[in-house]
Amino acid sequence: TRFMDITLDPTTNHPWLLLSDDKRKVQEALNETEVSFSTQRFDSWPCVLGWEGLTSGRYYWEVDIANDGYWRIGVTTASSKRLGRCPMNPSEGFWTIWRSTRQFFACTKPETELPLSLVPKKLGVYLDYEEGQVSFYKVETRSHIFTFIANFREKLYPLFAPLDGRTLITLSSTEVKPEASSRENLQFF
Repeated sequence: TRFMDITLDPTTNHPWLLLSDDKRKVQEALNETEVSFSTQRFDSWPCVLGWEGLTSGRYYWEVDIANDGYWRIGVTTASSKRLGRCPMNPSEGFWTIWRSTRQFFACTKPETELPLSLVPKKLGVYLDYEEGQVSFYKVETRSHIFTFIANFREKLYPLFAPLDGRTLITLSSTEVKPEASSRENLQFF
């Protein structure tokens, strides 16, 4: 398993998203920012992707989520729709979890409701490309939140979406050593 030190790709961020200078933090801005046109840029959903695409291997990354707001985090395919709105579920190339003030869901079709007790302040994401798994963990309690099972056929990118003006998403750079012990459980050491 490789710990991913993710930086955000400024050619993909929605114009309402503000990226930090080091490309490790994202928050919805107070105003739309001026950005150049890119076919990879989200123009309706307020999302941004990680810079590095993944086509094989096992990866783990952590995300700090501040201020208990609305957000969506996961992975998406290189060819998923960026222009206009579409359902952000696996059939459209998105494997994400979604949080609002009173709801927490895995973005399946239909959505899978998750217990509010599993809402993380620090989210761990584990991707096993060959096994076709994307798993989410509440790092502070070492609790499994949800696992998507899929058959990946193209490059995947980490996806981050702060969905209100107060949620700050920060990509962690501290390396941890997760070990996959089964399809449904990730042990932290």
